[in-house]
Amino acid sequence: MLLPITTATASLLGIVFVLLSIAVSGERGKAKIGLGVGTDAAAPLGQEHSASPLLVAVRRHGHFAEFVPLSLVLMALLELARTSRYTLIGLAAALIVSRLMIIIGIGRDAPNLMRAGGNVLQQLMILTACVIGLFAVFSGA
Repeated sequence: MLLPITTATASLLGIVFVLLSIAVSGERGKAKIGLGVGTDAAAPLGQEHSASPLLVAVRRHGHFAEFVPLSLVLMALLELARTSRYTLIGLAAALIVSRLMIIIGIGRDAPNLMRAGGNVLQQLMILTACVIGLFAVFSGA
């Protein structure tokens, strides 16, 4: 197999993505809303718990779709560049843990350490992958 770490990470996160998609569909059915999120288009900062279950499900799914593809592309490129297996496993672990933290955190009240921590971990994972990638390119690795 050419990219075993990225393949395993993408496979695990692909299952999570499908589960998030199913959750959105289920909440749409319960709310009888085919498109959009109904009248609950926002939840005030610090009062995320007041958001409808549909809005929470949509944001969990959307946030996942916004960040996971770039993360996996970066991992694949690093894996193709023969980055250390342990570095890639660390990036994969950070990606998976950050996604789970954000899924748990979205829809909770502030201060929301799960969501905030997950976002920080996600951003650090991407920045670390970018720095490693740039170093590999410019060092001739």
